[in-house]
Amino acid sequence: MSAAPVPEGVRDGGVLRAALAYLVTGFATFLLMGLLGLHMRLDQGGLMTVSPTWFYRIMTLHGSGMVAGTMLATMGGLAAAVERTVRLSARALWTAFLVYMLGMGFIVLATTLGGFAAGWTVLYPLPALGRVWTLWAAVAAFVGYLFVTLGFTFYCFHIAWQIAVERHGLGNALGWSLWRKTEPSDPRRPRSAVEIIATVVTLQGVFTGLVGAAYVVPVLLKDAGLVAALDPLLEKNLAYLFGHQLANLNIYFAAAFVYALVAEHTGRPWPASRHVAVAWNLVLLLVLLPWPHHLYQDFAQPAFMPIAAEAVSFLVGIPSFLVTIFGALGRIHRSGMRWSVPMILVALGLWGWVTGGLGAVLDSVIQVNQVTHNTLWVPAHFHTYYLLGAAAFTWAYLYDLVTRLAGVPEGRASRVAAWLYGVGGAGFVLMFFLSGAAGVPRRYAAHLPQWQPFARIAVPFVVLLSLALAWLAVDVVTRLRPAWVGAGTGTRN
Repeated sequence: MSAAPVPEGVRDGGVLRAALAYLVTGFATFLLMGLLGLHMRLDQGGLMTVSPTWFYRIMTLHGSGMVAGTMLATMGGLAAAVERTVRLSARALWTAFLVYMLGMGFIVLATTLGGFAAGWTVLYPLPALGRVWTLWAAVAAFVGYLFVTLGFTFYCFHIAWQIAVERHGLGNALGWSLWRKTEPSDPRRPRSAVEIIATVVTLQGVFTGLVGAAYVVPVLLKDAGLVAALDPLLEKNLAYLFGHQLANLNIYFAAAFVYALVAEHTGRPWPASRHVAVAWNLVLLLVLLPWPHHLYQDFAQPAFMPIAAEAVSFLVGIPSFLVTIFGALGRIHRSGMRWSVPMILVALGLWGWVTGGLGAVLDSVIQVNQVTHNTLWVPAHFHTYYLLGAAAFTWAYLYDLVTRLAGVPEGRASRVAAWLYGVGGAGFVLMFFLSGAAGVPRRYAAHLPQWQPFARIAVPFVVLLSLALAWLAVDVVTRLRPAWVGAGTGTRN
């Protein structure tokens, strides 16, 4: 199978508009879920009172919504980046978007109206045994997860399929053709590093969707009385494999924006190359393996699983670290580029990705995890590489895309706001790290007086982060209409 090559300088307006819808909707969800996070920190600092019932509703919605919302935005950005060299279907993207949003709607209803408060992990069999919510609320939450999974899987399959068709085979899309003697114009050669990354992450996305369905569907059948019993340990492994994959894929989806933005702003191309192909093919395998490091506390696990997970946790970051981070810094160094909003956010994202990753690797050491597992160290490293890693890369790409399509330059105040995003985010996650080091437990609605100073110090940083995001959001909103019109022209800016 083959497709006609994408003409140079011409873009598909329908695909770009779908991508904008993903990006902006995901950004809006991120902002709303961030406000819920602020409520939790205010409560934990003793600065306001939230009932435990509502705290755990908020915690559940914040966790689920933040992951789903940011993932939605990265999906839009990846579609826009891939569309430069690969033909995509706007209809397929809109279909996936609607299914995904339907799932998010179910989760919102389950938590706000149904009172569902089992946490974003929704570990079997606890959701169906809730004492403050009904079985129907739990079912609604699982149906929401199922629709999000279906939309995500369909999206990933479409992207992977289209790249494979364009490059005359899946192996070529993964960069294997780079080991053959071919002309640069050979259609079997990936046109950019972004194509290789997109193929890897969407293949993993299809696998992740299948795992999610394997977890959610049996639970729904059990709740409907069609299945007598499920294995709790198997269900927990499926739940964490699904959650681990979805959260990590968010980071790897967003890493593609580093390649696209750094090449664009430094004027130094980042082509598909053998070392990029090797690194990302290793990611395809290694990211699948470390999920048991979430389950060190489960004594019933086979002994080899945590030991292997600890080893792989040290290895998984090496390919991306060596190729992506060093590659980006090497191209930025002495490039003479202008420090625009997108590149400020990319630089912050590289720092957040490394810092959060180191915190996660430390937490993956079995002896360390025995101490830190149920403390705020876990949300510390997660929020660091999410807020200051994946999200920073994604908002950089959103800002760059909207600015280019609208043809409206950024202002100096916007660059200040981008730096303040980093200052606010760093102060916020630092308090999580210090809390975890002090043994403050996670998932507690009420904090003892000696724990509260950490949350109180974090609040001003969250406010600063909120103001920076509000400024950047105003920039995006004011450019959105001309960007939408610009996308419809189908010309490259």
